[in-house]
Amino acid sequence: MDVTYSLLCALLFCSVTVYAQNCVPTFQNNEVDIELNNQNLTKIVTGCLTGNQLPTGNIVSINIKGQVIPSLNSGAISNIQQKFNINISHNEIDVIRKNSFRNLPKLVDLYLDYNNLTSIEPYAFENLPSVENIYLGNNKIHVIKRDTFVNLPNLLTIFINDNKLKTFDQSWFSSTPALEWLVLNGNQVTSIKNAAFEEIGSVTHVDFDYNNLRYIHPEAFSGLNRLEELYLAGNELTSFEHVNLSHSSALFRLGIEFNKFTYLLPRFFHAIRNTMKEKEIFIRGNPLQCACVDELVIWASNNDIKLYWKCDEKETYCIFPLSNESDCVKRSIDQFNSSLIGSHIFNCLEEL
Repeated sequence: MDVTYSLLCALLFCSVTVYAQNCVPTFQNNEVDIELNNQNLTKIVTGCLTGNQLPTGNIVSINIKGQVIPSLNSGAISNIQQKFNINISHNEIDVIRKNSFRNLPKLVDLYLDYNNLTSIEPYAFENLPSVENIYLGNNKIHVIKRDTFVNLPNLLTIFINDNKLKTFDQSWFSSTPALEWLVLNGNQVTSIKNAAFEEIGSVTHVDFDYNNLRYIHPEAFSGLNRLEELYLAGNELTSFEHVNLSHSSALFRLGIEFNKFTYLLPRFFHAIRNTMKEKEIFIRGNPLQCACVDELVIWASNNDIKLYWKCDEKETYCIFPLSNESDCVKRSIDQFNSSLIGSHIFNCLEEL
């Protein structure tokens, strides 16, 4: 009897010890809403959320929203074997630590948007074999470390939009062979360096709309042989002629509207040659020379390309240089009326 009792106590002690080692407490009397196929349940969780706290059966989603959770610590969400999505948005989370998500073989969608994240630790997202979409938008992220997204074989889309990133580095990703959508609009990235995506060549859609881009290396997009859509709107770009897109034979949509281009020629866009989809180029909202716009409109019409070249209901869609207005040539900014350039962009944005 005494031996049996001692053995049971020892086993119980070991179980508690292992749990304590695997779980650094994250939750403190937090509400967890569990959506099942036929009912919704609410649980109060302290410590970590683990599979043995959940009902059996098919889980649709787990929602932990609108609370105060300062950090996601090691083992915060762990050991859940069912297929599920989880939404942990609007919780004022500051940091996600390594191994916050552990042993979740069937997790599909992970929502962490609208928190207070400023940085993400290495291996914060690791060994999630079924995860397809990670949402990190509308935080305050300014630092992402190397090897943050690791061994995610089915990751399709990563949303890091509307944060405070000033650089992009493909070293954030390791063993993400299915990654297609890279969404970084609404950050503060100023340049895209040489071969910036070479190690994540599976990507088909790149979105850097509304950053602070001033420079793109000519070979920035080398290695993106499957690239279909490229969005660079609302930046500070003034030159595009050296950007090489020739290796992206699948490209059919390019958005470079609302930049500061005064000079664009058809030859800059010869890479857009996907014959399987309707080809589209967005150039509106740039202070383009009228002679350049005329050339582009004719070229697009002759090549079955849909060109968005002016804002709706706006008569003014281009500007004239101070001299030789019939020539589409590269010019310095002092060859234009600077007030016209500024008002042209503002009026177009006002329309939208």
